[in-house]
Amino acid sequence: MTAVEIDQRAVAFLHDKIPQLNVIHQDILQFSYASHIESLKLPANNTVSIIANLPYGIVSQVLFGLADTHTHIDVAVVTMQWEVGDRVCAHPNTKTYGIPSVIFQLYADCRIVFKIPPTVFYPVPKVDSALVRIDFTKPHKDLKTVYPEQLRK
Repeated sequence: MTAVEIDQRAVAFLHDKIPQLNVIHQDILQFSYASHIESLKLPANNTVSIIANLPYGIVSQVLFGLADTHTHIDVAVVTMQWEVGDRVCAHPNTKTYGIPSVIFQLYADCRIVFKIPPTVFYPVPKVDSALVRIDFTKPHKDLKTVYPEQLRK
């Protein structure tokens, strides 16, 4: 199991409390999912699972990074701002349907598991949160040459 954490105090805490955890002290926005997964030397066709509680200001960038690495990921369970989760999981012809919806639904099955009230966090945010499950699937046959990063240009 690997954790990526930018805060040195959190890194020290994790090393102390969970010594068997591989903690990478790095900004998640600079982290290469593909390089790390390749370094694990997993057997062919093996994938990883992602669990994340992300700062709301970077969640879209991190989600797009996951989408770019979708072939290496089985499932991602991510806490995010409610509005972002709603957009990621939105259905066609709804007000919140957009680019994140298209990207994630081409390569994954997405669902909001539950809503999280602000009061469970400290400091208390001004917005609700969502726990979102993203089950990455194989792309549709006719999408084998379409990549998530092309949809954001």
